[in-house]
Amino acid sequence: MKFGDKLIILRKKNGMSQEELAEKLNVSRQSVSKWESNNTYPETDKIVQIANLFDCSMDDLINDKITDIDQSLRKNKNSLNEAWDSLLDFITRTVNMFSHMKFSTGLKCVIEMIIAAFILWLIGLTICGISSHILSSMFNFLGNNISNTIENILRGILNVLWFIITVIILIHTFKIRYLNYYELDKKEDEKNKDNNKKDFTNQREKVIIRDEKDKPFAFLNVLSNVVLFFIKFIVVLIAISLVGIIIPSVIASIITLSFITTNILFLGITISIISGIVILILFLLLCICFIFNKKINFKLLVITFVSAILLCGIGIGISTVSLKNIEVIDDNKDTQEEQLQLDYKDNSIIKSYNTNSYKYIIDNNLEDNKIIVKSNINTDIKKLATHKSEEDNIEVIYITADFTKDNKEYYDLIIKDLKNNKIHTTYFNDNINDIVIVANENTINKLVTNLEKLYLIEKNYKDNNIDINIKESKVHFTNGFYGKYNAITDELIYDSDVDSKYKCNKTIQNTKYGDKILYDCKIVEEDYNE
Repeated sequence: MKFGDKLIILRKKNGMSQEELAEKLNVSRQSVSKWESNNTYPETDKIVQIANLFDCSMDDLINDKITDIDQSLRKNKNSLNEAWDSLLDFITRTVNMFSHMKFSTGLKCVIEMIIAAFILWLIGLTICGISSHILSSMFNFLGNNISNTIENILRGILNVLWFIITVIILIHTFKIRYLNYYELDKKEDEKNKDNNKKDFTNQREKVIIRDEKDKPFAFLNVLSNVVLFFIKFIVVLIAISLVGIIIPSVIASIITLSFITTNILFLGITISIISGIVILILFLLLCICFIFNKKINFKLLVITFVSAILLCGIGIGISTVSLKNIEVIDDNKDTQEEQLQLDYKDNSIIKSYNTNSYKYIIDNNLEDNKIIVKSNINTDIKKLATHKSEEDNIEVIYITADFTKDNKEYYDLIIKDLKNNKIHTTYFNDNINDIVIVANENTINKLVTNLEKLYLIEKNYKDNNIDINIKESKVHFTNGFYGKYNAITDELIYDSDVDSKYKCNKTIQNTKYGDKILYDCKIVEEDYNE
């Protein structure tokens, strides 16, 4: 930056006209004009006077390699002292301005700032709420409690940041719309008085922007640095999240890449994943460059981003076309009846993971406590099996279809099918949709009685058959009680000290399917206060 350009910046920053600067240097206004147009340079003694006047070094003025005179000046000053002096200067100038202002104009200024603050508050409320929710959703894998805590912390940080940003915007707007204008008009008023013109108070007051290049106060730079620090902190969190997404994406691309020879579907998937990785890396680079204040080639960035989007579209297109050519084979059409023999145990029921409808068949020829479970499955690759669990002290025996082959055999079957553009649904499903339970009447009555301890059920009798449809759970809790219900003894079980602070009121609600038990649990006030 040339000397004349720096002189213009320094002069305007200090609120001087060419005439005022010329008077202080004992030269003509034309000389100052020539210096600022870079037609001539001042003599050495004048450069020394200018450096002293604007509190800068001679090197700052005559060294053309210095392109930012304001930055150079800030480096030569103690930033904290400058910020403090700037704050005091702002307060002084504001008080002086309002003391010379008409009441109506001062009121107008205050109302305008209040309206601007209200608008900024509404904008911040929306931005902070949405941003904190989006950022916290990246940590959902840590659990709801941790994710909610992170969301509250981020919302608090964002609210503080937006408050600082609002202060910066309001003060700078106030400066360029009122403070600088009245100082300018004060100088013009003094000249008008010298020229016997109208008094300033009789002129029509107006609000204009004095100079679009007006710089903010130094103390606002401190606030800006605080905002920048927290923004960089949030960007660091985003960068960490991006790394957490990129790593599994790379692993997924390697896996799909190994299947390319199996089916063209995996070629499209691989292309799409790699394109997504490239896009994520671009965003990661943007974050890193922002954090470390590094420059980035935006032209190359845009070209790479557009290319990755196009490549992703190609990959999705290939995958879509490939999917149309794959035949989905429903193995449930080629099923055979499979039986499983069980022994009844006290306080147990029989269920499936994915159906609520069951058929009970009474066969009094069977011994007591002997149960036969029937279901139609593909016996070539599956067999009936049981998985046991517990619900409200009732043993739940889940009927499932376990695969009869080992992992290597299933892998080979899947690869073989994909090469032939086929896929069998049973390779990926171990659920049972239809279950028939056969036992004598006494055993079935026990099973149904136990089932009614946990659920409200619909029963349809037909000859020796009982069709049962589970409607809903029998017991319901409210207000955050996390204890357990003992379905055998019909009582609550308190698992922790927190549960013991609850007082639960039991009510019975009659329904067409039986009595529903409702526990309205509330924290006992005296325990809670302790």
